[in-house]
Amino acid sequence: MKKNTLLSVLLTLMILAAGCQRQEESSPLSAALSELSGAVNMKQAGAEAFAPATAAATLDVNGQVQTGDDGRVRLDLSSGTIIRIAPSSLFTLLSNDEVEGGLATKIKLEVGKIFVILSGGSADVETPSGVASVRGSYMKVEVDPETLDIYITCLEGDCTAGNPAGSVSFTNGEKVILFHRDPVTGNWTVPTVEPMTPEEFREWLDNNPEARELFEQAMATVTAQAQPSETAIPTSTATLTATPESTSGSGAAGSTCFTTIQPETGASLPKQGRVDFAWEEQNGAVLYVVTFVNENGYRAAVETTNTSTAWFIEIFPAGGQYSWFVTAYGADGNELCSTSPVTFSKPQGDPTPKPTQEDQVPSTEEVACTIEQKCDYLNEACFVGFESQEYFELCD
Repeated sequence: MKKNTLLSVLLTLMILAAGCQRQEESSPLSAALSELSGAVNMKQAGAEAFAPATAAATLDVNGQVQTGDDGRVRLDLSSGTIIRIAPSSLFTLLSNDEVEGGLATKIKLEVGKIFVILSGGSADVETPSGVASVRGSYMKVEVDPETLDIYITCLEGDCTAGNPAGSVSFTNGEKVILFHRDPVTGNWTVPTVEPMTPEEFREWLDNNPEARELFEQAMATVTAQAQPSETAIPTSTATLTATPESTSGSGAAGSTCFTTIQPETGASLPKQGRVDFAWEEQNGAVLYVVTFVNENGYRAAVETTNTSTAWFIEIFPAGGQYSWFVTAYGADGNELCSTSPVTFSKPQGDPTPKPTQEDQVPSTEEVACTIEQKCDYLNEACFVGFESQEYFELCD
């Protein structure tokens, strides 16, 4: 009898010990802070006020991080996920639950911007205007502080975004906007999927060095979409002053062809920096082709479904006169009409400084560049010294 009692006690102790061990192995979610810059404050759950954060500090579940206008910080979650918090953000670490297929991390972003890099499992980001989720890889979530609209980019992985009106799935190189509820009607807008812009790809690289390979792949795809022209287009007066009627296609738009908005004709653009090109919406158009022509008649074209596009003017390193116009295409693939060409000028760009050894970028003499690499103006090692005329001949 005593032996049976002793055996029961031993078995009970073993079960309790095993339970404690499992509890220790499934430790609660936490996040280690690093790469702090600017004003970064944190507050643990139950604390009354925020306090300055320090490197190697640990944020526990329901803890918050708040960054100032110049504040940035990296969080390494105990689940292996990396989260980078941009300036002017308020972030809360909610939970990390074990679900089928891995761990499900839940976080909350009230304002600001975060970049999520998963090592597996999934992540849900709660915002004032809906929920954004990613399974597998890279997602950015940004909350506009004034409108509370949510801007989400999916660099890689399976992403979803939804609000009370509905949800959408999107993936590599796509983005979604979750609009805030209309304060007048109380209605929500169903989200739609659009392609990411080159600037949005660049934003990933500027904030996340881990994204370099994905960024380069995306830029290679964008470059490959440009179709080279066989011959130069003479810069005759007739070519540069053609009216919409003379450049229209099927004539579906007739004399009501749309016009460009900015830059205005004759504009003098800077030699560096981002320049926005915008035009009116053309009725019936599903695609716009923006064409740039230099003084020698060589042209480069960019396709978009939007009524604006932005480029760093450094893509045109040579100074002088340029013209640009936009052609609209309908759903059947036929040309509707084109805007009148608009001219602008820019000064000669400064030569790109030779990279230093600290930059760890090989000089152009040490690199055997392909045409695709030279045409990628963000590939500094190959684009340096590439002449403007060569660019238009080989990359348009």
